[in-house]
Amino acid sequence: MGLSAMKLYLLTWIVLTLNACVTQESAPVYTSGIPSRPSSALGAKGLYNEFSRANESTREAAIYRELSRGNLPNYLRRQVPVRYSAKTRSGITKRVTLWVLPDYLAIGSDADFLRIPMSPITAQKVADRFGLMLPTVRMVDAIYQQAPLRLAPRPFKPGRTMVTIPEFYRHQSTVQAQLGGRPPRGLVAGHKKDIVISKRLQTLPKRVAIYGWHQLNGRAIQPLSLVHGNWYADYSHGVRLVSSLVQIDQQTLRLVDVLKNPELAPLLSYEGTLSQARYPVNDADLRRQWMPQS
Repeated sequence: MGLSAMKLYLLTWIVLTLNACVTQESAPVYTSGIPSRPSSALGAKGLYNEFSRANESTREAAIYRELSRGNLPNYLRRQVPVRYSAKTRSGITKRVTLWVLPDYLAIGSDADFLRIPMSPITAQKVADRFGLMLPTVRMVDAIYQQAPLRLAPRPFKPGRTMVTIPEFYRHQSTVQAQLGGRPPRGLVAGHKKDIVISKRLQTLPKRVAIYGWHQLNGRAIQPLSLVHGNWYADYSHGVRLVSSLVQIDQQTLRLVDVLKNPELAPLLSYEGTLSQARYPVNDADLRRQWMPQS
C-alpha cells in the first residue's frame, strides 16, 4: 500500500470511528419527532379558558392538539442521559443508559407553560407522535435517583377539584415557586406522579398505572396503582417520555426489545418481561361529565 493510500485509509478509519462514537452516544438524544413550536401558538395563560370550559373528551383532544403541533417549551426538547448499573436475570451486571425528557410534558413557551396532566390514552398518543415511550416503575426510580434537582412533593387536599384545570394551574404555581419561577436546568424530579407502563395493565387494560412522587428521603408517596380508569387525570399526574432506544453496556437496542427479553428485561422493569409496552389508544372509556363544569 502506497503512502497516499495509507493516509486515505487512516483518515477514513478515523472518520468512521468518530462517527460511530458520536452516533452511539448522541443518536437517542435527538428530538426530531417533536415539531417546532408555531409562532402563533398560545402560552399556558392563553389556553386557560379553553381548557377550563371543556369536558373531558374535549379537553383531552385540545391537549393532544397543542402538543402534537409542537406547542411545548424549548427546554423540553433535548433528552438527557440517565445512567445506572443493574443486573440481568442471571445476575450479570450491566451498565444502562436511558435518554429521557428533563421534565414532565408541558404546554406553552419557556416563559409561560403548564405541566399538563392528561389521560394515559392521550399520553400514549403524544408518545407515538414524538417517537418516544412511557417509562416503567424502575425507570422512574432511576430518573429520580440520577436527577441533580429533586423537588419536594406538594400535595393538595383530595377532593373533586383535583381533576380541574384551576388545580392544574395552582399546582404549577407551587412547583414553579420551588424553581424560582424559571424553567428547570437539566433533569428535575419529585414534583409529580408518573404515568407508567406495567405488566398489570395486561389484566386491567382500561386503567391508568401511576407511580412515584418521591419524597426527599427517596421514598415514593404513590406505590404502583391501577385504581383509576384510563380516562382519569388529576393535578398530581405527570407524563415524562423516554427514548425508544436504550444503551446496554456499549450496545444500543430498542427499548421494546429489551423489555421482551427475559434475560435483559430486569434492567428496565421490576416486573420482568413486558410483552405490551404501551396503552391501547382505542380503548378509552371516556365520560362526558366526569368533572364539575364551569
